[in-house]
Amino acid sequence: MGVSKVAHASDMGTSTLSRLVRRTKALGQIACVPHGTYHRERALHPELQQLIRKLYTQPIRPSVMAIYEDVQLKQLAEELSEREHKQIAAPTYKQVWCFLKEISQQTPVIDARSGLKHLPHERRSPKSFVLSIASPALICQVDEHTMDLLVVTPDGIVITSRVQGAVLICVKTVAILGAVLSLDALREEDYMRLVKMTIEPKDRITALYDCHHRWPCSGKPAVIFHDRGKIFTSERARQVLVDRLGIRTEQAPSYAPSAKGTVEALFTWVTRKFTQRLPGTTKATPADRGAYASRAEAEKAGITLDILEKLFIQSIVDAYLQEWDHLRRGRRISLWEDSVREKGVPGYLGSPDDLKLLLMKAVNRKNPVTGRYAISPYRGLSFLGYRYVSPGLLDRLRGKEIDIYYDRRDISVIYLFEEGELRGEAYCPELLGQRMSIWEAQALRKSDREQAKDAEALSLQNRQRIQQEAGASRHIHSLETKRLEKQRQMDLQRQDLHPEQVQATLCVLAHEQPVPPPSPQPAGLLPPAIPEDDAEVRHVVPVRIRKWRSTDE
Repeated sequence: MGVSKVAHASDMGTSTLSRLVRRTKALGQIACVPHGTYHRERALHPELQQLIRKLYTQPIRPSVMAIYEDVQLKQLAEELSEREHKQIAAPTYKQVWCFLKEISQQTPVIDARSGLKHLPHERRSPKSFVLSIASPALICQVDEHTMDLLVVTPDGIVITSRVQGAVLICVKTVAILGAVLSLDALREEDYMRLVKMTIEPKDRITALYDCHHRWPCSGKPAVIFHDRGKIFTSERARQVLVDRLGIRTEQAPSYAPSAKGTVEALFTWVTRKFTQRLPGTTKATPADRGAYASRAEAEKAGITLDILEKLFIQSIVDAYLQEWDHLRRGRRISLWEDSVREKGVPGYLGSPDDLKLLLMKAVNRKNPVTGRYAISPYRGLSFLGYRYVSPGLLDRLRGKEIDIYYDRRDISVIYLFEEGELRGEAYCPELLGQRMSIWEAQALRKSDREQAKDAEALSLQNRQRIQQEAGASRHIHSLETKRLEKQRQMDLQRQDLHPEQVQATLCVLAHEQPVPPPSPQPAGLLPPAIPEDDAEVRHVVPVRIRKWRSTDE
């Protein structure tokens, strides 16, 4: 009986084990079936899920508790209950937390919760955009930059604490086509000057600034990519670049500095390797500057605008263009030369003089009474605080509306246009043909005003003293009159007593310093004998004495 029970138990164990093995094999096979996953829909309503996602991706980046307690979830639950005619409760904290935990690793949610003002652009091509550009100067980027640097005049007067600069760069080869500097906010004429520098050859510039390498980067760009700066989006910039030169302009999206990454990287290089290593730099903040005396170092170094332009051009030609570019795998100047040799670059075919006048600053200031420029044939034309004359020309232009073109780097000459045509030039007699920039003129005027103010204060002090003396009593004036009369009489007595030679000697002795008396000699000793040189012995004339006569008493 016992043996049979044991055998039966063993048979049951064997059958159970075999069933478990078969079931395990079946489950393993099912687990290996593709797309054989388990899924269950959430109890949370889809519209509530959408609202939670919207709240979670707000710029304020709310917490889970803030989303759970948001009143919009309650209002949406009530609206869904009325619409679907059944009770839909607001999500619980656990439901909100589980849903946010699931979506927190999604890329759009991560970008929205990153706190960036402008999200980075997705890559649209398997190849680099820079390497896909067909030819040099096809796409160029332009932007302005602030240099924290003190600049002085030739007299040592500090003009400004910040220098504004603009650079135009080729995106394909990272070659700089043009660079300009200004001592105040950049204007349209600075942008026009930058375009002119981009188009023209730069052999004269490298020779002027004594560069050690060539700067062969010049040509007419096909597309200029810029931001929302006023000098880039102005009507004059559109007329000159688009209508006259045939250059297409494109504007970058707002708050997207990465769209102009090539020129922004150049400005980083300029700040770290050029501006902050010059004497007189102010750094970006007082904390970065520390105890460095920027003004004293700037006055000691004496870096003027011309010197700064020379150093800036040299840093571009001899340093930046000679460095290695890791993305394009080559020296920047070699990349430009190889691309130009292979693809070529378009150039400007017009006259250089026409290009100079075309890109200058235009001013049309009218007389509020007549609506035209007030031109006097005798006093000339007043502009920027100076008088300009042009014999014969101003008589023909009197009473007409004209435009004035000038360059802020040299205001000694201005160009007069009438109805878009050049009529002639006007010169400033005060400057006498010397080059004077508008910033130096403003600094000189400021210095002259300060000196004139000090001189006027000194003159006022002396005049007040004179008036105070003049307003004294009659008795004081009488005593002063007697003193002057007595002094005059004492001086006149010497003319009656002494000849002119003696009066001159007395006048000299009166103005000389008194000679200290010699030290007393000890008693009983004679002063030491000093031999006299025969050459220095004065010629003594003996006095004639009348002989004694017997008749004399």
